[in-house]
Amino acid sequence: MKRLLVATLGVIGCLSAQAGDRPILSCDKAPLLSDFEKQLPDHVLGTEADTPPHVTSQLPRFYGGAPFNRTHTTLVCFVLALDANGKTEAAEISYPAGVRLTAKERAALMSTTWSPAMSHGHPVPSLTSISLSSSIR
Repeated sequence: MKRLLVATLGVIGCLSAQAGDRPILSCDKAPLLSDFEKQLPDHVLGTEADTPPHVTSQLPRFYGGAPFNRTHTTLVCFVLALDANGKTEAAEISYPAGVRLTAKERAALMSTTWSPAMSHGHPVPSLTSISLSSSIR
């Protein structure tokens, strides 16, 4: 199941790269989020859950500028699919479209822990979007 999910999300990323990217200022408008929703209809958007998922560990640091060096942007958006327990099932870069996670980046995102999203008092699988920004120093 996990391999199929990751493969499916990877295909979405490749197909959407052909559409081209327009710079965005917020991951709330990440172009692939709606594609992830279509592929995972049983997952609710974390922002629409009664209680959204919250990160319970430190978000990964991507030393050396990765993935910013590959994307040539200062904003990178990630979409994480979380199971009903808050465990990360899949992770992909949502913006810029067509950029893939390295194995090391994926492992770092997959090891991030979350509280589960809650809907009507029950934990539910969810999609959450996170953004990481880079600034020139």
